[in-house]
Amino acid sequence: MFDGQLTDTLIKLLAAWLLIASVSLWAKREGLGLSRRMLIASGRGLVQLLALAFVLHWIFDIRSHLAQALLISGFCVLAGHNSASHFDGQRHAWIAASIGLICAALVTLPWLAVSGAIGDDTRTLVPLGSMVAANGMNAISIMFERLNSGSDVGTGLKTAMIPTIDTLRVVGLVHMPGIFVGMILAGAAPMAAATAQLIVLYMIVASSFVACLISFLVMNHLGKR
Repeated sequence: MFDGQLTDTLIKLLAAWLLIASVSLWAKREGLGLSRRMLIASGRGLVQLLALAFVLHWIFDIRSHLAQALLISGFCVLAGHNSASHFDGQRHAWIAASIGLICAALVTLPWLAVSGAIGDDTRTLVPLGSMVAANGMNAISIMFERLNSGSDVGTGLKTAMIPTIDTLRVVGLVHMPGIFVGMILAGAAPMAAATAQLIVLYMIVASSFVACLISFLVMNHLGKR
């Protein structure tokens, strides 16, 4: 039975990966320079996510709020390193992005936990913390890319916020987000699924803005030293 499940999993992963392979080939034919990055990212994503699935039950056993904070801070530092590569890859950009992401998590997660909007257990805080880090990373990367192109910080910040704000604008009309769909498929009431999804979307918009703004301010401060 285990072999059958493994075979079924591999077939599903291969079917999905063929989509990446197809667009990678297309990108190569167009000379866009994205093909290699797509394939490497798909391989890394596979290894990293399967490794996370393997250790997740140990992570969920964590009870200490300090350990939770350190784990989420680790997400932010790793995400900050990736964002820094879109500016100049130097340490001051990495530090700035990491501080921005940590501040974003500090502004949003404790408030949501204290207000009762989310639970304060590891099973809730760590996945949401990873979402703050990942979405903030995307926003900072876009802002850094714009700053690298000579745009001012206002333009860079507005451009960085476009994807998250657009997602919020069309949710329920064009877009059914992952949490909403996942809860519906799991049998949750539609209203409960919608509430959970909106909490996350509001969190992402607020945290992405804070991450971008703090990152720029810290980087500007470090650049003047």
